[in-house]
Amino acid sequence: MDTILREVTTEEVRILLEQLGANAEQVKEDLFNLEFPNGLRGHLITYGEPHVSSLQLRAGFSGFDRVEPRHLLNWNRRYRFTKSYLDADNDPVIESDLRLEGVTPEAIHAFIRDFGDQVTLFFSYMRMIDANLVE
Repeated sequence: MDTILREVTTEEVRILLEQLGANAEQVKEDLFNLEFPNGLRGHLITYGEPHVSSLQLRAGFSGFDRVEPRHLLNWNRRYRFTKSYLDADNDPVIESDLRLEGVTPEAIHAFIRDFGDQVTLFFSYMRMIDANLVE
């Protein structure tokens, strides 16, 4: 039977990331830098004190000047488990949230793995837009 996590601390999140073999570095109490197997990078942000109630994965990319809000709306219509938007610097960002109530370590692992896959797709989509292959 899978272990259900209850009242998780940031330190326990760090240990879990280590156990999962994630390439993660804790840079603040609530922030981890991640490197996905494809070499792309993102962040894992913890929310809640003293116990973590949710996790957010986020990756942003600069240098994609042709990306418009309509492209991100198309992404959001097509992919259910992530959302995309333009940040304050007009750079495309992809993110996903996981509420930790009743979740297992295996579910967190799947959350991180699946987000890594989505980051790869999103980055490819941004490159296609930048190359004028997507209207």
